[in-house]
Amino acid sequence: MSGLLRFGPVRTRLPPDVPPAPPPAPANRLALTLLLALTLSGCTTGQPDEAPTAIGPTEVDCPGEPVPTELTVTCHRITVDVDPIAMAALAVAILHAPDPTGAPVLFLHGGPGGRAVADRDLWLTPRSELLADHDVVLVDQRGGGDSTPSMDCPEMERPDPVDPELGSLAGDRACRSRLAASGVDPTSVTVGRIATDLVAVRRALGIDRWHLHGVSFGTRIALELLRIDEPAIISMALDSVVPPDADETADLPDGIVAALDVLEDRCTDDGSCPSGVMAPLRQILRGLDDDPVVVQIDRHGSTTVDDTAFLAAAVRTLGRPDGPVVLPDAIALAEADRLAEAMDRLASVDRQGLDRSSARGAGSAGDPLAEGVWAAVTCGDQLPGMSFEPMATDDPIHRAEHGRWVALRARCAAWQVPASDPVTRTPVRSSVPTLILAGRMDPVTPVAWAEAAARSLDDVALVVSSRWTHAPSTWDRCAAHVVARFLDSGDRPSALSADC
Repeated sequence: MSGLLRFGPVRTRLPPDVPPAPPPAPANRLALTLLLALTLSGCTTGQPDEAPTAIGPTEVDCPGEPVPTELTVTCHRITVDVDPIAMAALAVAILHAPDPTGAPVLFLHGGPGGRAVADRDLWLTPRSELLADHDVVLVDQRGGGDSTPSMDCPEMERPDPVDPELGSLAGDRACRSRLAASGVDPTSVTVGRIATDLVAVRRALGIDRWHLHGVSFGTRIALELLRIDEPAIISMALDSVVPPDADETADLPDGIVAALDVLEDRCTDDGSCPSGVMAPLRQILRGLDDDPVVVQIDRHGSTTVDDTAFLAAAVRTLGRPDGPVVLPDAIALAEADRLAEAMDRLASVDRQGLDRSSARGAGSAGDPLAEGVWAAVTCGDQLPGMSFEPMATDDPIHRAEHGRWVALRARCAAWQVPASDPVTRTPVRSSVPTLILAGRMDPVTPVAWAEAAARSLDDVALVVSSRWTHAPSTWDRCAAHVVARFLDSGDRPSALSADC
């Protein structure tokens, strides 16, 4: 689960998957079309001509540790673009349903710079409802996961790297220089290019039409696919939606406050935060704004925690499934002048993923976040849509969040990524049946964004829950069930509780 624009040095690692079983007799339709595609290498379906050339698919061993499953899992590489500067070999995994009766489902991971192929276990253990009747296609988007060339940046994994020659953004500059020296152009990764890559993948796999399931940043790619390849999309589920015209600087401070208000109502009701969270948090942020604190993060180093850093950690935590429990505890520790313990508590949500990590080495291709992709898309596709208008700077939460955007501008100046095509930052209109999920405790993609996206779609069902934080379809059984029913049969929940 990747939080949009919530970038930081702490990295969460999720386990890989199951050994692909030996292919059965080709009874499943996607297997048949895949065999044909392997022979004809990139035959098209008469859809958009602007999609890049595709070479493949070529079957390969699945990355990561195998995941036990009775299903057939096949992994492939599909090369897109013939221009050497923009060429990419995309990692693709297909989870084959035993006897699919419906069209395939393309899962669009979060990020930017996330991955899907190495995390196929999330679909297999336990097995997703969708795999009863649909093949599921997982693609590591350009530059991330096990796709090549990799834009992962181990140089950026240390907190606040400082170099006498490169300055406080040494990791960013070092990574950008290394990528450029190896012939990788950071500007080759944009929302538009990722979407056209996926059109090429669809054609190479011989798929005429499919369903889309996008999560967080993946919803931005789903909406762009809707813009350029609508005839190929049967229906789509958007979880924690990011509208193409979203202005993070204008919307997120209020979204964070709204999510914290819901959290406060919940924890005061159940007695887990008798003093609430809003007043203590604002007091903590005021103190850290006036007097940042240096805390030890491990035996190798320390970091400076100011109001912006503490709020970023709090938001990242609240966006996780266990965030509503962890965050009040951390705020109480910080209020008691135990800031190092509070930061450790906030970091615990990341360490839980590390405890389940695969055998991959740190900084290897396939990491949960490719920082170079994050920078390219954030700076080229998202920054140009931000207004940077003055906010309610008398509110410590608004002021701390504003500090993050100031830092983002500096980071983007280091990456030197030009603005991408402005068309990709305009609303998408469509009558394709769409389900949108939103959580009222989600501080990363606020409910207001879901409502804005719904207004531009003609056939849409919006489901909002006060129980959900970020990306609920990846961790909440009820949300996953609602998505599976919608993509399988078009069923829309009239009332959330009645469908779960």
